[in-house]
Amino acid sequence: MNWRRLLLVYALLLGLSMVATRFQVVAPTALRSTTVPITRVSVTVADNLRHAYDSLVHERALARDNAELRRQNDVLRQRNELLTREAARLRQLDVITRTQAPNAVGIAQVVAVSPTTLTARLTLNLGRNAGVRIRMPVTVPGGLIGQVTDVAASQSTVVALVDPESSVGVSLDGNKGGRGLARGLPPDRLRAEFSRSVPVKVGDVLVTNSLGGVFPVGIRVGTVEQVMPLGPNDVSRVVIVKPAVDVGVVEDVTILEGL
Repeated sequence: MNWRRLLLVYALLLGLSMVATRFQVVAPTALRSTTVPITRVSVTVADNLRHAYDSLVHERALARDNAELRRQNDVLRQRNELLTREAARLRQLDVITRTQAPNAVGIAQVVAVSPTTLTARLTLNLGRNAGVRIRMPVTVPGGLIGQVTDVAASQSTVVALVDPESSVGVSLDGNKGGRGLARGLPPDRLRAEFSRSVPVKVGDVLVTNSLGGVFPVGIRVGTVEQVMPLGPNDVSRVVIVKPAVDVGVVEDVTILEGL
């Protein structure tokens, strides 16, 4: 009895399967050919959107990396500039201690220059706290700048050679003798006086001497630019001197201990 029921159930299921297969709906060829391009376009659009998003994320990451690299490059450039300047300052100190005077106090930076044409004064970033004192000579490898006339805790004022209040004892370079005195002649020259017997001429180089007891001997002061004609009653020979150093372009100076 049971096997008959099983056989009947099997026959019914077989018949339903055949009917379902016979009447299965198949999409027409025209419909399939129409939907295929749409599917491809959708896939392409999706791929393009994904690539665009990936590119945007990648570009933002590159922008962040580039910004960080630029920042690091700026830091390295600043450090390199500081090291280059410090090396130049040390070379300057070495030259001065070998050629002008061994008793240097230190190197100072010029932080301000007198804006007038009647005076020539510099403000330095070293003062009393660094051992700077009044009357200390100030120089660079190219020649003498002037001397300290005022000192604060962290700054000092230098009267340059071309200032009308400046004076320095000078001699002809090359052991030619001829002691004289040079004073500032604004805006950018010196006026030096020598004895009538001193054979000073245009092109002669003047250096410091011990007159006044302030400056070390032999530091370059300037070059004779003009020799004034002698009058019958003149007791001294006057010359115009171009200073060895243009104080308007000086950045770092060396302060000397003085005599």
